[in-house]
Amino acid sequence: MKIMPRGLRARSALGFALLALVLSTGLSVATYQLARWYLLDQRQTLATRQTVLHAQVVNGQLSGQRVLTDDEILDALARTKGRAVMEVNGQWYSAVVDLNESRIPSELLDATREGVPQRQRVRVNQVPYFVVGVPLPEVNTVYFEFVPATEYERTLRTLALVLVVVASATTATGAASGFVLSRRVLRPLTAVADTARAMNAGDLQRRLDVGDDPDLLPVAASFNSMAASLEARIAREQRFTADVSHELRTPLTAMGSAVSLAKRTVSPERTAFAIDVLADQVDHLRQLTLELLELSRIDAARADDHREMTDIHALAVRQAAAHELDAAIVVSSATPVLHEVNALRFERTLANLLENAARYGGGATRVECRHTDGVLQVTVDDQGPGVPHDERTSIFGRFHRGSAEAAPDQPKGTGLGLSLVDEYVRLEYGQVWVEDGPGGGARFVVEIPARP
Repeated sequence: MKIMPRGLRARSALGFALLALVLSTGLSVATYQLARWYLLDQRQTLATRQTVLHAQVVNGQLSGQRVLTDDEILDALARTKGRAVMEVNGQWYSAVVDLNESRIPSELLDATREGVPQRQRVRVNQVPYFVVGVPLPEVNTVYFEFVPATEYERTLRTLALVLVVVASATTATGAASGFVLSRRVLRPLTAVADTARAMNAGDLQRRLDVGDDPDLLPVAASFNSMAASLEARIAREQRFTADVSHELRTPLTAMGSAVSLAKRTVSPERTAFAIDVLADQVDHLRQLTLELLELSRIDAARADDHREMTDIHALAVRQAAAHELDAAIVVSSATPVLHEVNALRFERTLANLLENAARYGGGATRVECRHTDGVLQVTVDDQGPGVPHDERTSIFGRFHRGSAEAAPDQPKGTGLGLSLVDEYVRLEYGQVWVEDGPGGGARFVVEIPARP
């Protein structure tokens, strides 16, 4: 089971340590191999030169003698002051008893007898040597010398120890550097945590400040944008909750008064009036509840996203008939006007615009559907007083009612109709706005581009 260190600082320190270990190990191995190759080459070259020089000395002493005696051969070997071994007329002579012909590798011996100088590393009684063989054709013999390699191996062991210590120190330094540097690197996360903690405590205006760090500015901008959106959303929801409470209080109060009146009166006329009030308020509450549920589905991203090719002209004709409008006011540049939308949602959009025109604009006078370059545009004109410029954005807010008065014969609105229109159109990737109508009233324009 793997146990990973907890915390980003511990992981950063471990990452730096592993990186330092890998780099220092790789560098140490490369350094050791290069140094080993260089020292080996230098030591073997020196051993070869030494052996050749001693072989020349022996060759000079023995080449003038016709018959070589044992004493002369041993004396010549002793003069070299080396660990020499020599074969003369099939008999072996050695300057050191333990270093004799039995210690010479057979392949080295055969190669030297063929007249080619050779060298090889051997170990005698756990002591390393370079064995160098030199042929001496003038005296019909071969000369070998055992050159100690103890100093060479001691140097390599010292170098290996130094490299291990350096690699360990580098790894420890890397871990310490990672732990120290991670504190500075992770400081922005501390700032994010502090800012989020402050916002959670209620300071919704708190923002993340990272100075002019170009690497952290995008993070700060995204976080601050999210914080601003969260603040606006919370404020909107608080305002929405207050508006809902206010909107529910009015019909509930009226219903309570009507019930109280019905209980206290014995007059049929007053009882009928109370029942009519109750009926109106129940209808108002039902409509308000349905629209609130629709908004909650949209806010929770549970709205139906099914789209299909729909005849917008036919939808407009059907809604005009449902609102008892003359079908002639529905004008189209081409019939049918086909566009890919959610049919039910778009029909609700038209219904809300027509109800708004009937309630505040004296009724719709013209509904036009156009399809140009893949863009659907539907306009609804009314004969009311129009919408002031300073209200043309706010009227699409929830529970916002403009300065226009509702017609006396129209039921009271919920303040959510145009808000639902805006949400419906947004779900279709379109936009809705209001402008001055050609006849002096208001013109609501819905524009939906072709779906990507």
